[in-house]
Amino acid sequence: MKYVYRIIDALLAAAVFTNLLFTDLIFFQASTTLFDAGLEESVNLKKIIDILSGNDSLSGLLPEAGSFKWPAAFDPINGRLIACGVAIALALIAALFIIVWSICSNRRIPVVAASGCGIVATIVMICCFNSAAFEITSGNINIIKAFSDGLIATLAGGIVNIDTLTLGGFQNGMLILFGAIIVWNLCFWLIEIGDEDAKKEKEARKAKKAKK
Repeated sequence: MKYVYRIIDALLAAAVFTNLLFTDLIFFQASTTLFDAGLEESVNLKKIIDILSGNDSLSGLLPEAGSFKWPAAFDPINGRLIACGVAIALALIAALFIIVWSICSNRRIPVVAASGCGIVATIVMICCFNSAAFEITSGNINIIKAFSDGLIATLAGGIVNIDTLTLGGFQNGMLILFGAIIVWNLCFWLIEIGDEDAKKEKEARKAKKAKK
């Protein structure tokens, strides 16, 4: 039975990576002042990777290699965007730790602690992204002008508004998965409390360590 909970822990932690890759990463809504119409779209990390690698129909909209420069208009939110990226990385490190630990050890406390770190990192990421996104949706940063130059970009930036910019839902998946790992381990721990065989096995391990 002890191997079952370790396998479940590893599978739930591995699902964090799948969730990040295939679940919607960013959702946005845009509108124009010229007529009553708008656009809403969500993209996942896989689509972004395909676009950047030239394997998507939108890849042609990217500037030529070597010509792209990070927009200076983003300077006010660079710190928050970096913090957002670091938080995601920490959450993935926590998930990877759970996978490795579940393969190597039966101890549950490190797994629960790593899951808690993953939840905290995800919450930090949400807060940082929402704060940065507000600067764009409020009009303080015009994303079209930031990424484009010239008269056309200036005109487009004046008539196109980003009304909504939020995380697409992958963050909820991460919170659910890390939370599920914690609940699963706590449930298994409660089951063991009333399991006489588990108590005897634990006492035997303690006696063996004491002899050493």
